[in-house]
Amino acid sequence: DDQYDVLIIGGGATGAGIAFDAATRSNLPSGLKVACIERGDFASETSSRSTKLIWAGIKYLASASAALLSWDLLTSPVTTVKDFYSEFSMVFNCHQERKYMMDKQQHLTNWVPIVCPFTEWNIWPPPFGHPIFSFFPVLAPAVFKFYDALSQFTCPPSYIMTKKEARTKFPQLSDQDIKYCAVFYEGQHNDARTNIAIAL
Repeated sequence: DDQYDVLIIGGGATGAGIAFDAATRSNLPSGLKVACIERGDFASETSSRSTKLIWAGIKYLASASAALLSWDLLTSPVTTVKDFYSEFSMVFNCHQERKYMMDKQQHLTNWVPIVCPFTEWNIWPPPFGHPIFSFFPVLAPAVFKFYDALSQFTCPPSYIMTKKEARTKFPQLSDQDIKYCAVFYEGQHNDARTNIAIAL
């Protein structure tokens, strides 16, 4: 016959996170009274089968930039700039969330290098359908440094890997005409253990 303020169905990362947030609401004397229902066990489904990566939104940064640099900027400048600001703010907040997780859960997280090999200096058709992105192989080092800056350079620094070094580390690229590789970092965590830590 117990009564609860909030009922949450699912004990995955999202459900456990909502339960934790509701139960610890600082604007209430004792938080909300929360019940969380799970048919199996915590992190027994999707929350144990993720990519394990804590992405900070580089894809969204690219798509937002493509939209900003489109004809929409001339035809609907206010809407286009607002959309870009909204997307950019989301990416910036993702960086802050990632930084928080990496700082507070060092026993559950680590940095992972993401290697982007380039076999040509110009990509066509261009990514995201925008001509400027056809020059991404040239722009990548600067883009990744900007990406580092969004985290206040708290992540390992992005860098350029030479053709020789890339072929040594990745023998499967030996038969490719590699120009160079750009390397940047994303966070990684043990998703199931993170879920359990939130639930407990």
